[in-house]
Amino acid sequence: MATLSSHLLNSVDGTHANGVKIIINQINSSGNKIIFFETETDSGGRILKDFNLSEDDCKCDYEMICKTSDYFSKKKIVSEIVIKFRMDDPKKKYHLPIIISPNGYSIWWSK
Repeated sequence: MATLSSHLLNSVDGTHANGVKIIINQINSSGNKIIFFETETDSGGRILKDFNLSEDDCKCDYEMICKTSDYFSKKKIVSEIVIKFRMDDPKKKYHLPIIISPNGYSIWWSK
């Protein structure tokens, strides 16, 4: 079983970014997108989901969309963050920590 997780941290005040809408799209080889998973970050700014990935799922691209415009109430320069990635191993843990602000973000892969 593959595990996808993320942790969003607010760089303005160091708090966990809770209540941020997250959409995971699966993109097949033809470029067609389907919603694979949809949720919001919990009170600790985290998401965690296990997936039973098929061989075909492992050949697809994925994108995680973080809807940050509703989270930041003042200047909304960055309205959403889109991160493209692959889950090519059906038994791997994929973790995408993100530091967010109203006008930028930083992300890295964590193993």
